[in-house]
Amino acid sequence: MITLSLLSQLPHPVEIDRLEIQFNQSECNFTIMNGQRTPKAATSHGQQDRRVETAHVLTLFTNKWLRLTYDIKSDQSGKLECISVIARMGPHFTICCRAESPASMDDLPLWKFEDCVETSPTQDPALAFSGQKAIQVEEPDPQVDLNLGASGPALVGESFIVPVTVASKGHAVYSGELKINLVDVRGGGLVSPREIEPFSMDSHHVELLGITSPEGEYESQTGSDNIKKIQQSFGLVSVPFLNNGDSWSCKLEIKWHRPKPVMLYVSLGYSPHSDESTAQKVHVHKSLQIEGKTAVVISHRVMLPFRRDSLLLSRLKPVSDSDQLASLPLNEPSILIVSAKNCTEVPLQLLSVSIEVDDDGTGKSCTVRPGGEDLVDPAHLVPGEEFKKVFSVTPEVDTPMLGMGTVCLRWRRDSGLKQQSGSSTMAAGVLTKHRLPDVNVELSPLVVSLECPPHAILGNPFTYFVKIQNQTQLLQEIKFSLADSQSFVLSGSHNDTIFVLPKSVHILSYKLVPLTSGLQQLPRVTVTSVRYSAGFQPSIAASTVFVFPSQPHFKMAEIEDERLESSSGQINLV
Repeated sequence: MITLSLLSQLPHPVEIDRLEIQFNQSECNFTIMNGQRTPKAATSHGQQDRRVETAHVLTLFTNKWLRLTYDIKSDQSGKLECISVIARMGPHFTICCRAESPASMDDLPLWKFEDCVETSPTQDPALAFSGQKAIQVEEPDPQVDLNLGASGPALVGESFIVPVTVASKGHAVYSGELKINLVDVRGGGLVSPREIEPFSMDSHHVELLGITSPEGEYESQTGSDNIKKIQQSFGLVSVPFLNNGDSWSCKLEIKWHRPKPVMLYVSLGYSPHSDESTAQKVHVHKSLQIEGKTAVVISHRVMLPFRRDSLLLSRLKPVSDSDQLASLPLNEPSILIVSAKNCTEVPLQLLSVSIEVDDDGTGKSCTVRPGGEDLVDPAHLVPGEEFKKVFSVTPEVDTPMLGMGTVCLRWRRDSGLKQQSGSSTMAAGVLTKHRLPDVNVELSPLVVSLECPPHAILGNPFTYFVKIQNQTQLLQEIKFSLADSQSFVLSGSHNDTIFVLPKSVHILSYKLVPLTSGLQQLPRVTVTSVRYSAGFQPSIAASTVFVFPSQPHFKMAEIEDERLESSSGQINLV
């Protein structure tokens, strides 16, 4: 409702033929005609397609307000403001006035000193201080539900699915459009600057891959006319016509390339009426914050074989730990332990773990073999659990920087349900790669290995061997010593100096008799190379053996493994 107040301070009455009220929304413009004028004179300058109202009197008397009140209906939301009022008097005289709000009117300096009584432009005195020439038109309440059905964090590398459902609860949906926006929560943007990440293959940290229709067809920018546009962080999709009570759904496929929290904004705009030209569109907005997290963290550890140590000269040089690469002996098998830890809040299925060895063009520079069989069934990883796999690495090229390869780990989210045959993408899983650091490969001049039985029996003697292998063309002078142990009686040389011929092996043998049962420490042996001024002493774990009080008897029993559904052997100690 709008109230138009007109005031004249002229000494004689002023009769107006027609008033034209103009708004910022042109469809709300209307004309007020003087009912005392002839229709021909009144409509000579009028527009036939504009709303026309008739007033019985359009005469302004001196210092007396003329108030006209009419209803205004706006079909558009937003600000509705009265811009101007045009008064036409006769065929050649027109006055154009800017509309003013009663609360913001200033005194007119021309009539300030006239002897007249001040009156309010509105009958309600409160409106004289609060009335405005503009009003905010709100959208009609939407009667359509917009639901985002995603739950849980998104994992880097996987195609994260967000179900979107549009359900009519009172309005029919005409000319519906669904707008999708991905915005960085921290405000840093979803694009990696090239100067910051010059080797990044994925310029977008998070991208919208596409939209799946209810029929299961993949909608892309060129696959359907209904899809207006799909970009990395924006999508515009048309919604089909929906009757009252109908629903329509689609699935957004979003992929994270980096761990980053993202705000997903989905906006539905539709017309509740079939007449699209005049109907005001209604909008429904929903937002959802999705946390992108790294699924698995891959780490590794390189170890020398058990009870076999190689002398590496690079370790003798005083170099800081940060600058020193890990060293491996040439043509000697080393143990590589790869660990994968579930760092998410959801369970995962580990499908396979392998290592791709780099090829320098002349052939593979090292041989990598898995320590066991490949996974037959997926390994289940609960949150925080760690999976380990052992590989054997044998360098075959003497080089200061050898690439061991890349760990290729394939996993998928564990939904608790068996994978359907049609979901090939989910069955294939997500491939995560971890580049192993370079290592230094060098020829070890000396290799010392210990050999003893896996266990001993109280009072029964066994042989303990110390093998010293010289892999150089030089004669090596070796000093060795063997410490006494209260748990064993031993025979053999305790201290001596020997010479090991080039490309040969010297074996030291000792007879040991256990005196105590349980986990016992073998006599500690120390081997020192005079040429390289380097000593060797085995670790405590390598110098430990278990002593049984009597001869053990082992019995093999067949048991059924319910998880693997196969038979395996179990050793029972009697």
